[in-house]
Amino acid sequence: MTMTTTCYSLGFRAPLHIGERGVGLEESRTFAPADTLFSALCTMWRELYGVPELEKLLQDFQTGTSPFLLTSAFPYAGTVRFFPRPMLSGVPGEAKVWRRVQFVSERRFRELVSGSRPALKTQHCLSEGTVWVHDDELPALQDWQQNGVHHFWQHAVTPRVTLDRITSASALWHLGGVTFAAGCGLWFGAQCRDEWQVRFATALRLLGDTGLGGERGAGYGLFSLAETATLDLPAAIAAERFVTLSPVAPANETQLAALTADTAISYHLLARRGWVGSSEAGNLRRQQVWMFGEGSLLSGTGISAGRLVNVKPTPSPHSVWRYGLAFPVGVQPCANV
Repeated sequence: MTMTTTCYSLGFRAPLHIGERGVGLEESRTFAPADTLFSALCTMWRELYGVPELEKLLQDFQTGTSPFLLTSAFPYAGTVRFFPRPMLSGVPGEAKVWRRVQFVSERRFRELVSGSRPALKTQHCLSEGTVWVHDDELPALQDWQQNGVHHFWQHAVTPRVTLDRITSASALWHLGGVTFAAGCGLWFGAQCRDEWQVRFATALRLLGDTGLGGERGAGYGLFSLAETATLDLPAAIAAERFVTLSPVAPANETQLAALTADTAISYHLLARRGWVGSSEAGNLRRQQVWMFGEGSLLSGTGISAGRLVNVKPTPSPHSVWRYGLAFPVGVQPCANV
């Protein structure tokens, strides 16, 4: 059975709210984690094909024949895709500048995972120092430059008012969201088995008209599929370490030990939580689970690493699955050492 890797670009027609840990709903991520994307696609799968077909899809994931693998959805600007900053050491430049970087361009990402360590220069760090690009990519990004500053997206907090149903007393609250500039949005990669490809694409198109993330009832998260293209990244099959482009929940203690066996690894942990999305249990919070975050450097090839985690709250009438499968990119030893 063949596997194809496809890059999907999402052009947002409305602000996007991806919940971030903070007070209330004021914070929003600039990207959508793979588990958020997976949960949204499963909801669309249920709407399109019914509960039995969704259960069949989830069963295939649990038996190890994953119908598809996902990266998280990261920003892009025009033809330049951004990747999570890989947690690699040895990059020449100021450490505080490197720590501020959240995303690197595709060309920088390929350099880093191939063992190169190009010098980090502040003039190549755009969007308030959060995006590191190659000098040759700057001409392709000049359309988003104003007064020497690049604007790919904008965070905004919108005040809202809610009324008490009994007393009609008003209360002020704030909602955070991200608005992408024209020609910018999010992209993600998917490896989808041939027999699931059509249903996957159909669910994704429906998701665009329904909305990704939170506050969909207020019109947030609507998008159009801007383009699709083949995504070609370094294979992990022969590598000793890999960078993951999706959050990873180790399958068991043995796999956890294997992923962290190398002393050269570097990772960050994410606490994943949130609300159940179904109509039967939409008022319940999912159980919390910790995962390795995107950009983490882990040992091994990463192939078949991770699992779906059942985060079902006790009162829920059905299981609730959190996506935690690795999307590995092989990392070569640093050529500068």
